[in-house]
Amino acid sequence: MKKKKFNEQLNKSSVLKVILIALIIALVEVLTGFFVFNWSSDMTYKHDVAGYEIRSAALASSIDEMFGDSVNSLESDASVRPLIEAALEESGEFDDYVVFAQAQGGRVLGDGGLLTGNITEGYGLKYNQNGKVTIGGKVYLFCPANIGDSNYCIAGLVDYTTREANIKNFRGNVAAMLIVAGVLSVAALIGYAIWNGNRTVHGRYKYKLVIDKAGVIRRKNSDFRTTFASVTQLQPATSFDRDSYSLVTLPAAEGDKLVAMRRGIIGKNYANVYASDVVNAESFIEAAGGSTTDLEEFSSFSKVFESFTAKGKRTLIGVMTIANLEQIKTLFGKQMAQDIQRVVVKKVREKFTYVYELDFATIGVTYPDGKKLDNLLADMEDIYRYISAPIKMEDNLFTIELKSGFAMCDSSMESLTFEYAVKAAEAARQRVIDSNIAEYIIYHESQKKLYAKYFIKYDIKQMLSEGAFEMEYQPQYNIKQERIEGFEALFRVKKSWNVNVDTFSFITYAERTGAMVQLGDFIFDTGMQFAKRLEGKNVSVSLNVSPVQLMQAGFTENFLSLYKKYDLKHGSVCVEITESFLMTNYSETLKKLEILTSNGIDVHLDDFGTEYSSLLYIKKLPISTIKIDKEFVKDVLKSKESQAIIRFITSIAKLLNLTTICEGVETPQEFDMLNYLECDTIQGWLIGKSMKPDDAFPLVDSFDYNKVVASFKAKQQ
Repeated sequence: MKKKKFNEQLNKSSVLKVILIALIIALVEVLTGFFVFNWSSDMTYKHDVAGYEIRSAALASSIDEMFGDSVNSLESDASVRPLIEAALEESGEFDDYVVFAQAQGGRVLGDGGLLTGNITEGYGLKYNQNGKVTIGGKVYLFCPANIGDSNYCIAGLVDYTTREANIKNFRGNVAAMLIVAGVLSVAALIGYAIWNGNRTVHGRYKYKLVIDKAGVIRRKNSDFRTTFASVTQLQPATSFDRDSYSLVTLPAAEGDKLVAMRRGIIGKNYANVYASDVVNAESFIEAAGGSTTDLEEFSSFSKVFESFTAKGKRTLIGVMTIANLEQIKTLFGKQMAQDIQRVVVKKVREKFTYVYELDFATIGVTYPDGKKLDNLLADMEDIYRYISAPIKMEDNLFTIELKSGFAMCDSSMESLTFEYAVKAAEAARQRVIDSNIAEYIIYHESQKKLYAKYFIKYDIKQMLSEGAFEMEYQPQYNIKQERIEGFEALFRVKKSWNVNVDTFSFITYAERTGAMVQLGDFIFDTGMQFAKRLEGKNVSVSLNVSPVQLMQAGFTENFLSLYKKYDLKHGSVCVEITESFLMTNYSETLKKLEILTSNGIDVHLDDFGTEYSSLLYIKKLPISTIKIDKEFVKDVLKSKESQAIIRFITSIAKLLNLTTICEGVETPQEFDMLNYLECDTIQGWLIGKSMKPDDAFPLVDSFDYNKVVASFKAKQQ
């Protein structure tokens, strides 16, 4: 059963293609066979008729010589016709004869033997053309000839029954042979497709492994053994999916490498894992590396693009993402999300033709130059509206959040390579997401300055070695205890490096290119050094953990090794995770957080309330603090809704013995309102901006909130 399911998933597309080809071959065979049969039958009939036609003509000529002008008196002189009939029978050329007049379509004279009455009306024959006629269950050839210049004709009749039956039998044999040949062709091609599909699915991956449930590598091929000699364990088998790829960074001899991994067949205790190197990790699309079923989609995408640009004309390339598909998957299940994606892909293919499913929720498109491209660009708004229209599935109406970037590739582009073109399209898509100015943008090289930050390329490992980064710390003030109780560690690129992108964009770049693990080690190590300096002051340091870091194999082990390296006490370090990440990685996140908390590391749930907040998280996750997002704080003085939400969160937190931190506090009035709403801790510019460790350390003992208020009021006057 598993093998059958495996083959169905891997070979469905190739089998369908081969069946179509086989059916076309079979059809061509049948049509060719029937053409050959009809041609052969016609040639046989014509050959037979030609012989008898000569005999009829010769016989008519001899009758003309024998009887001369008396033939013209066939009807008026009763003695002439019997003489002619006797001469015909004596010749013995045919099985039977008929003598008839051309008048009235072939009026038969006398009893006529086999034929009587009128040839045309009675038998559908023409007095001057060869033909076939069925009489008494037998088939006869009818071969007429004119007797001299008279108005009378004779026709020889030949029993053609046996010959006709042989021709029909031949046709039946040909048809049977063609059917058998067609069936064998279809069966052979389907068998080849299944065999080749199985061979290809294993052959297209560079690395092949067998791991146990815990992720320990039990068997590996020579390529993996050579490239990743030190790797003995991966993530647990269940963390790999069969329908999509997991990006994993593994230590190699020449440095860390990013690979795309997916699970194959899983048994009771072991699972097959297949992996390939990610060729270019600079964009999300290239890191994803393929479709949900086949890495070849990405290769096809690039080949088609290259064939279009080779002609030296414009080419449109695009990256389209169904932004809310992951949320649909979580709420309604994987099958529903896949069904919706199929509908969207079908719509995209209707409009763009050249469409590729690059990974879950991401679609690549390309379109060649020409009048149709001009029409497509002119109708883009209508096309986009059609593709992103709500989709009805099982009585549910789903809104499609489609975020897309396109790039017009022409001679003005810095590089007409596929890699650069995809990067340009990805830059346009990222600008859509970041600025929220439209649902799609079309990039052109003349606008490149607007996209500068999306084309960044940094050697993060080199920057780490040269000390390009630093950490700053933003204080957190406990209202009831009237003291600084913690700092949030914030990553910064030193100003001397002139990096012209914001911190969030730089972190995103690091995640996208596989450098976040090394960057995370720097953040954790530096943050824990500061936590060690604060030891004895009852102050904690919060470290932000990105989804990429948290899902890495060995994250908890690595984090705890640093924690133990500085011999930190319980409660001196916290980790902050974002609520949105829990939607797709809840069970895996829960396991890792439980390990951290069991070692004395507190967990803060960041940005609570901005995504899909669930009390289930608060109940099950081992968290100690909920951070209320600044979006609720910024209008807390005038928005009753924000006040109600904050009151609700603080009340729930107290019932569950949790604390709350309100972010983005900038005025004493906001402070007072949050105090009234029973928030525990305040973080924001009112308390202090992020600062270097040497400035943050003395703040613990010297901070006086009353002085902060007095200073604020003085600035307002």
